[in-house]
Amino acid sequence: METTYTILGVDGAQYGPINLDQLKIWIREGRITPVTKILRSDTQSWLPATQYAELELPVAPPVMAPTGSLPVTAPANNPALEKQIKSGADWFFWIAGLSLVNTFIGMGGGGIQFAIGLGITQFIDALISKGGAAGIIGTAFSVLIAGMFILFGVFARKKQAWSFMTGMVLYALDGLLLVLLSVLAGSGGLILSIGFHGFALYCIFMGMRANTQLKALEQGVVPVVR
Repeated sequence: METTYTILGVDGAQYGPINLDQLKIWIREGRITPVTKILRSDTQSWLPATQYAELELPVAPPVMAPTGSLPVTAPANNPALEKQIKSGADWFFWIAGLSLVNTFIGMGGGGIQFAIGLGITQFIDALISKGGAAGIIGTAFSVLIAGMFILFGVFARKKQAWSFMTGMVLYALDGLLLVLLSVLAGSGGLILSIGFHGFALYCIFMGMRANTQLKALEQGVVPVVR
C-alpha cells in the first residue's frame, strides 16, 4: 500500500492525503516549510516536515531570542499579495465615496447616479427629496453608512479578515436590495449597478483571499486552493 501524507495548514484544515511526488511539488512551490506539521500514513504522530528524511528538507537552526524577550520570527514578504490586499481594501473607499457623491447629487436634484454606489441610497434620496427633517435624517444616515464602509477599508488595509468578510456581506445584501428594486420596478435600469456590485465583490474577495494566503505564509504554509 502506497505511503501517503496529510498536511496540517495554519488555518487548522488538513490537506491530503497525497503521495510523496505531490508532496515534493508542494515543497518546491513553497507551500511546505521545515516547520509544517505532516502526518505520514504509517505513523500516528504529526511531525515537522524536517523529521521525514525522504523530503530532504534542511533542518533550520533554532533562532535564539535575547533573554527575557519573546522569540523573534521574520514575517513573510510577498509584494504581490500585499498589493492585492490593498487593492481589495480600497474598494470599500470607492463604495463609500461614490455613495456620498450620489447622495449630494440627489440633494441638488440631479438624476445622475454612480453605479458602484450603495442601493440603500435609493431610499435615502427619497427622504432627502422631501426636505425638512426627513432630508436631514437621510443625509445623516448616508454619511453614517459611508463612514462604516470607510472603516472597513481602513481595517482591511490593516489585514483584518473580519473587515473584509463583514463588508462583503453587507455589500452583497445591498446588491440583493438592488435586485429587489429592479424586480419591483419591472425594468432593467439597475442592471448596471447590480453588475458593478458583483465586480466589486469579486475584487474584495480577491483581497481577502490574498490576506489569508499572506497570513498562512507568515505562519508556515500556504493553504492549497482547490
